[in-house]
Parts: sequence; structure tokens; C-alpha cells
Amino acid sequence: MQIKLRQLLLVIGFCMALLHAYFPISTNQQLVVLFVTLFTLGIPHGALDFYIDQKLNAGAGKNHKYVFLLKYIMNMLAYGLVWYFLPTIAILIFIGLTAFHFGEIDWLGKSYTGIHKLVYSILGLSWILFLLSKNIHTAIDVFVLLGQSKLQAEEYIHFAKIILPISQAALVGIHIILFFSSKYFFSDNKQFFFAVMQIGCLTILNMLLPLWLCFSFYFGLWHSILSFDKIRQEFEMQNSLIGWKKLLAKAMPYAVVAWTGILVFIYFSLEAWTIKEVLPLLFIGIAVLALPHLQVFTKIKLDPSK
Repeated sequence: MQIKLRQLLLVIGFCMALLHAYFPISTNQQLVVLFVTLFTLGIPHGALDFYIDQKLNAGAGKNHKYVFLLKYIMNMLAYGLVWYFLPTIAILIFIGLTAFHFGEIDWLGKSYTGIHKLVYSILGLSWILFLLSKNIHTAIDVFVLLGQSKLQAEEYIHFAKIILPISQAALVGIHIILFFSSKYFFSDNKQFFFAVMQIGCLTILNMLLPLWLCFSFYFGLWHSILSFDKIRQEFEMQNSLIGWKKLLAKAMPYAVVAWTGILVFIYFSLEAWTIKEVLPLLFIGIAVLALPHLQVFTKIKLDPSK
């Protein structure tokens, strides 16, 4: 169940909040932290997709790896075209993908049925909407640039004021439902109570940290490290410094390819080298990688007992 790892990461999150409370940093410095975590952990955790597929399809034939790479690239290109021609639709797809993926990583219960997956997808979506709506004043510029939207800032703020209480109510309501049906969703009470503690801590961190530091923690550290750990379990690597070094070393070749691809995309798409210009393009690059990554990662059987 990764309890100790999750506890350690939450402690790191609260240390970040404490440091920011006493030594606040500017928005540009927060974005530097975001870029560092995205490039060092966020992107590399998806760089093991090729090896995951090879393990899951051992004995599929020598041509399978070429078919996999071709499908992976074609999915990226197809989604990239959606971003180019239909950016608003692309954003909605991205939110849906991340809701499912964040939900499955955060989830501590059973994941055997469609109902289980629906519940953790709704939790993932509620968390994303809560994070964005609570920090809408920071996120407005990115939304406008990503979606090439004609909506005014006031309209985004209006929508956020509606979404914020709904997302909060959804998080509370779903956990109330889980409490009364815990035997169906969880193997034991320990899983449920830690799940409540976990979402409580993440919610507090969302309230304490500004958007970019919160996202640095949640995606760059929390999500990426927990994903790495699930992959480590799949590869049956030791939970030790040596095991983690081997895992990271395995990720490096394709991580370098992903880094290069995103940087080249940003370079040829930029009109000016400003953070305001770079950030939306970075998110588009990550989104394009996320679609094929999710198709691979969901094939891993996530065991809530580990």
C-alpha cells in the first residue's frame, strides 16, 4: 500500500509548506521549482513505458517492439493535431486522462470492477478541479493560452466560484459513501482511514501552497514517485537505493528522448522566451506524452496491498 512512502512524501509536502510560509519565493522562482520537478521526475516516470510493454507482452514476437513504438508515436501525433486544431477539446481530454491517472495512483482500495475505477476517477477529477478552481487567479493566463479562449478573466473566475464548492462537496460526499460501503471498496479499515488521512493532508497542502508549488509537489513528487514505485514493483526490483538507481537508470534513455522532443517543440513554437510563453507549451508537451503513457500504465495490475 506504499504507506511509508506516502507518509514520507506528505512530510516533504508539509516541509515545503513550512519553508514557503517563512521564506516565501516569487512566482518565477516557484515556476523554476515546477520545471525542475517536471523534468527530473514528472517526465522520466513515463519513460519506462517501452519496458513495461515488453514485460507485459513477453513472447509476443520480435516485431512487437516496433509495432508498439509506432503506435506510441502515432497516438502522440494524433493527440498533437487535436491540440492544434481543437485546443478546447484537447484540454477536456487531458483533464479526463489526468483525472483517471491521478485517481488510480492515489487510490488505496480495490480496483477490480468498473465501479471501483469510476469512483477513483471521480475522486481524481474532483481533486484536479479543486486544485485549479482554488487557484484560478494564477491559472487564468495558462487556460487562455492553452485553449486560445475568448473567455474573459471574469468568466473564468465566475466558473471557478461555482466549481470550487462542487469539487469540495464531491470529495467529502464520496468519502462518506466509501465509509458506509467500505467493505466493497477496501480490503480493511486501515486502507480506508489512511485514504481519508491522505486526502485530508493533500487538501491542507492545497490550501497552504500556491498553485505552482502545490503542482510541483503533487505531480512532480507525489504522483511521479508513487508511479515509479508501482513500476519498481512490476519489475520486481528491490526497494533499496540500488533498486531505485537501477530503475532511474533504465528510464534515462527514453527520458532524454522525451526531454529533447519537448524542448524542440517549445523552441520552434515560441514567439518569445518568457515563462508565460513556455509554461503552456510545456503542458501541451506533457499532455501529448500522457495519452500513450496512460494506455500502457493502466495495464499494470495495481495491488492495493503493496
